[in-house]
Amino acid sequence: MAMDGLSLHAMLWEARGLMGARVDKVQQPDKDTLLLSCHSAACGRVKLLVNIHNENGRIAFTKDTAENPAAAPAFCMLLRKRLIGSRITRMEQAGLDRIVRFSFSGRDELLDETTCSLVVELMGKHGNAFLLDENDVILDCLRHIGLGAEALRVCLPNVKYEALPPQGKRDPLSATLEELRAVDSPRALMNGYMGVSRQIASLLLPEGLSDGQRARYLFDTLRALNDGRLSPHLVPGVGPAPFRPLDRDDAVPFPTLSEAYDAWYRARDVHIRMLRETGSLRATLGHALKRCENKINAFTNDLMSEPEESRLRLCGELLLSFHGERPKGSDAVAVENYYEYPPVKVIVKLDPSLSVPENAARYFKRYQKLKAARAYAEGEMGRLREEQLYLQGQLLSLNNCENGDDVQEIRQELIRERYIRPSPMKGASRPKASKSVPLMFLSSAGLSIYVGKNNEQNDRLTRNAPPDALWLHVKDAAGSHVIVDSKGMPDPQTLLEAATLAVHFSSQRNGVSVPVDYVPRRYVKKPSGSKPGFVIFTNQRTVLITPDPNLIATLKKGIQESEI
Repeated sequence: MAMDGLSLHAMLWEARGLMGARVDKVQQPDKDTLLLSCHSAACGRVKLLVNIHNENGRIAFTKDTAENPAAAPAFCMLLRKRLIGSRITRMEQAGLDRIVRFSFSGRDELLDETTCSLVVELMGKHGNAFLLDENDVILDCLRHIGLGAEALRVCLPNVKYEALPPQGKRDPLSATLEELRAVDSPRALMNGYMGVSRQIASLLLPEGLSDGQRARYLFDTLRALNDGRLSPHLVPGVGPAPFRPLDRDDAVPFPTLSEAYDAWYRARDVHIRMLRETGSLRATLGHALKRCENKINAFTNDLMSEPEESRLRLCGELLLSFHGERPKGSDAVAVENYYEYPPVKVIVKLDPSLSVPENAARYFKRYQKLKAARAYAEGEMGRLREEQLYLQGQLLSLNNCENGDDVQEIRQELIRERYIRPSPMKGASRPKASKSVPLMFLSSAGLSIYVGKNNEQNDRLTRNAPPDALWLHVKDAAGSHVIVDSKGMPDPQTLLEAATLAVHFSSQRNGVSVPVDYVPRRYVKKPSGSKPGFVIFTNQRTVLITPDPNLIATLKKGIQESEI
C-alpha cells in the first residue's frame, strides 16, 4: 500500500517541525530512495525518507539505517552539492495529490543566496523526484524520461518542469456533512474525492453503522485530519492509517505516523532491495540450474537404454550367424534366434547399401555407443544431483539475504566455484565485505536457535558449534543448517520449534509432513574437497514437520522483543 494523498497531508502536519531545518547529509541507498538528514530546534535530528517506489512510495521520518552504494549516483551527488547546508523554507502539497514541493534556501561557493526545490511525485509507476532551480528548470531527476509513445512529458535536465494536471476531484477535507451523506461506499468516496486510496476509503466507511452515523464518523475524521489531530494506527492486512479505524479492534496504535510506516515497510523495503541486488545472481543460477536439469533429463534417458542395448546386440549376433541367401536389395532378413528354444524366426532390418556383416558391425557400433553412454551417465548422475541440490540451495540462500554482506558472500562463493567471473574494480580496490551473521531465534524454553542464511554461514555454524549442540537439516533437500545451543537433547517443544525453522528455511517450506534429520553436532562431518554447505552425518533421527506460520511468527516476535 503506497501512501495516498490524505496520509501525505497528515504526514506534512507531522513534519511541520522541519520548517527552517538545516540539511546535514543526503544519501541515496537505491534508485527509488532518498534520505535527508536534517536538524532544527523544533524537530531535533531526524532523517526524512523519500521513496518513489510504485508500491512502497512514501515520505516519512525514519529511524532505520540503510546501506549506501560504494559510489554515490549522480543525482545524489547533485543533491549533496545543492542541499547540504541549506534550510527548508517551505513544504507544500498540491491539493491532496501525492505531490510535495520542498523549497530550500542556501548559499553557493561565492556565498550568494540560492534557492532550489525538490518536487516529489508519488504517482505509482510514474513516480519521480525532481531538483529544480529558481525558475523551475529541471537540474536533474531520479528517473529520466525522454520523448516516446508512452511518455506523458519529458523528464530530463535543462527542461522546464511541467506539473501533472489536477485530477478534477473535490477536496474531502472541505466537504460538509450534508455532502458526505451522499457517499454510500468506498468506491463513491474514491471516485468523488481526491487523495483517498481504496484501503483508506474502506477504513473511513466502517460497516455496521447507519448512513447517518457513517457520515458523521467520516466528517469528524476528516475534520481531525484537516486540523492535524492525528491518531496513527497500523491495521493488519491494510497498512498505516493516520486515524483510528472504528471497526478494527486489531489496529495497533503508534506514537507517530512515521513509526507506523517504518514498521509496515521495513521488511518490504529489505525484500525489494535484495531482489534488485540479487537479480543478476538469480539469473546466473537459474541458467546453471536449467543446464544441470537438462543434463539430468538426458542422462536419465541414457540410463533407460538397457533394453535397446540388448536388442541391438542380439541383432548383430544373429546377423553374424546368418549364412543364407539374402535377396538382392532387401531391407530386412529373417534369421533364427538360437537364444530361444525352440528357435524362432526374427526379422532384422538392414541397410540395403551394406552387406550382412557390415550391417552386423553397424548394430554392434550402435550397441557399444549406447552402452558407453549409459556407463558415462551412471558416473555423472551423482555429481549432477549434487550440483542440482547445490544450485537450488544457492537460490534459496538468495531469498534469505538481508543485507549486502549476505549477497557478497554468495557472490564470492559463486566466483570460487566458477559459476561467475570476477569483475575487478578499476582504480580503488574493492572494499572487503564483513562477515555476515546467521539468524538467531529464541525457543520457548529460552534456548538460542541459529539458522544459516547461506553456505558460508552454514559451514561456520556447523564448524563452530559445540559437539553437544543439536544439528538439524531438512532431509534430502536444499535448506539451512540449524543449530540449537543446547547441551544434549533439548526439550520436545524446542526440538519442534527448531525443526519447524529448518523446514521454513528450506525448499520444502510449503510441504506437509516434511522429514527433518537431527543429530548431535559431533556426528556431522564435512568431506574434504566438498562443495560449501555440504556435510555428511550418522546416527541421525528423523521427525516429520508440517510448517506452522503462527509458530514462525511467534519465534520472530520473541527475538525482536529480546533485542529491544
